[in-house]
Amino acid sequence: MYCPACGTSNDPSALFCLKCGNPLPPVNQVQPEPTEPSLEEYYTAVIGPQNTAYYLNKFQKFDALGKTSAGWHWPAFFITFYWGLYRKMWRNALIYFLSPYLVAIAVGILGIIGGNSPVIPLIVGLVYVAYLLGAWILPGIYGDALYYKHCKKLIEKVKASTPDHQRQLGELTGRGGTSGAALWVFLVLFFVAFIGILAAIAVPAYQAYTTRAKTAQAYQSATEAAQSVEAYYVQHQALPLTIYEAGFTGTLPSAVKEIRVDQKNGALIVTMASMPLTDKSFSLWPSKDGNAVVWRCASLDITDDFLPKNCRAQR
Repeated sequence: MYCPACGTSNDPSALFCLKCGNPLPPVNQVQPEPTEPSLEEYYTAVIGPQNTAYYLNKFQKFDALGKTSAGWHWPAFFITFYWGLYRKMWRNALIYFLSPYLVAIAVGILGIIGGNSPVIPLIVGLVYVAYLLGAWILPGIYGDALYYKHCKKLIEKVKASTPDHQRQLGELTGRGGTSGAALWVFLVLFFVAFIGILAAIAVPAYQAYTTRAKTAQAYQSATEAAQSVEAYYVQHQALPLTIYEAGFTGTLPSAVKEIRVDQKNGALIVTMASMPLTDKSFSLWPSKDGNAVVWRCASLDITDDFLPKNCRAQR
């Protein structure tokens, strides 16, 4: 049994419609032969309860003209993709969503074919300008016409699928109207964008933090090596060839490639071994301060963002 209100098929023993909740006529009640709904009823069913009067007015004007015409539709102009999803124009929304990627592919192919031709950049620029204007303005101008053609096509398809008029209205009610998919897609894309923004902020900050930790470990090992070199020089009045000859017994961190003794000036050159500082270095330079030796840290390769505090203070 079909519901006289929405056209939904129900069990013959049901008292109320499963979809709209309206009471169903008794099984033994003689029902009049249904007449074909008017075009306005078809439109009302496929449009749904949201902005029905607005679209009915537009559709009736198109029918009177016998063709569609240009107009202006703000949702189609501002939120084209989400408006397409909201009005269940799935294919149109998908095409609109994929269109920038398709244009980018076409432009890339054009660039490959054109090679180094000076005309190619001009053509590419014109294509992008034309696409941006078309993708932004045309939906606003022809949004009503696009939705009208979508509804007309859906009505004809449903009418061809079944001769039962109430079922036709029921199918149009279910397949037309509006959808909450736009909201969910918006929330998903917003969440993805939000995560992307957080990642763009957090990943570099975390990388800087870990890099500073590695250079801090390297600086600690270098100061220990400097003490060994200083003690060796005081005892032998000569520079050791390596920090190990000077008596350094510590283990270098994995982020350090080597700590080399410069035989010309006694500086310790600390070379890093991990990204993003691979093969970059900082140095500890010895200088006399009375009877004491002072080690000054500096670097020409590594920025202050990654250097230990003592090295930044003495650059």
